[in-house]
Amino acid sequence: MGKTIAIANQKGGVGKTTTVVAMGGALSELGFRCLLIDVDDSGNPSLTKSLCLSNDTNLTDLLYAKAMKKPVGEVIEKAVCHHEEGFDVICADSMLSGITNFLNGLSDDETKRMLLKDVISEIKDNYDYILLDAAPSLNIMSINLLCAADEIIITSQAQGASEKGIEELLESAMSVHRVLNPELIVAGLLITMVDYRTKYNSDKVANMMERYRAIGMRVFESCIPRSVRAEEWSDSGKSIIGYASSSAPAQAYRAFVKEYLGLS
Repeated sequence: MGKTIAIANQKGGVGKTTTVVAMGGALSELGFRCLLIDVDDSGNPSLTKSLCLSNDTNLTDLLYAKAMKKPVGEVIEKAVCHHEEGFDVICADSMLSGITNFLNGLSDDETKRMLLKDVISEIKDNYDYILLDAAPSLNIMSINLLCAADEIIITSQAQGASEKGIEELLESAMSVHRVLNPELIVAGLLITMVDYRTKYNSDKVANMMERYRAIGMRVFESCIPRSVRAEEWSDSGKSIIGYASSSAPAQAYRAFVKEYLGLS
C-alpha cells in the first residue's frame, strides 16, 4: 500500500507545487510508482497549471462520484493522466472550489472530512507514493487533505511570513491528529528558495534548523536554492528534474528525496 504525503504550508509562495512535482520526478527516477494529486481549490489549481495537463475528468468528478456513493473505478481510469517523466497525475479544475461549499452542506461529518481519503483508498495500492498539493488555506478541503495524509512535509522559505504558516499548519495538524487521524505525522521541514548570496538568508536557515530541531521536528539538511531555472519550470510542463536536470535546484531536490527516503 502506498504512502500518502501532503506537501503543505498555510502560506503561499513557499514552493509547495514545485516540491510536489520535483518529488514526483525524483521518485520516478528512482523507480517508484508515484501519483500527484492537485487538491488546490483556490479556483486556479497550481499543479495542473504547471504541468499543462488537461483532462475532461478530474478530482472534482471523483469527489462528487464518491460522495454520491457511485462506483468510481471508471472515473479514476479517466481522471489519471500519465506524465512523460513517469509519474501519474490527477488534475483539478476551477470547479474544485465548489466542493468546499458542497462538503460544508453535508450533514454526515465523516463523509465531509474523509471524502478525499475515501477516494485515495481506491487507488492507494497502485502506487508507492501519493503526493498531495493543496491551496494555502484552512477550510474543509484542507481538513480532508490532513485526514487523507499519512505524513506531512512542510515547505517554507527562510523568512518570517512563511514561518508563521508553519506554526498555523502544526496547530491544524495536531488538531486533526488528536481527533480525526491519529496516524498522521509531520515527516519534516524542507527549507526552499534559499538565496545563499545573502547573509540574512544563510543565517535564517541556520536559525530555523536550530529552532525546529529543538522542538523535536526533523529539518532536512537538503535545502532548495533560489534559481531562475526553478522559476521558469512552471511554463515547461515538466518538473525541475525534467526541465533542468543538472541545475542546482534539481540536484538539491534529488538530494532531499534521497534524504527523506534514508538513502543518503
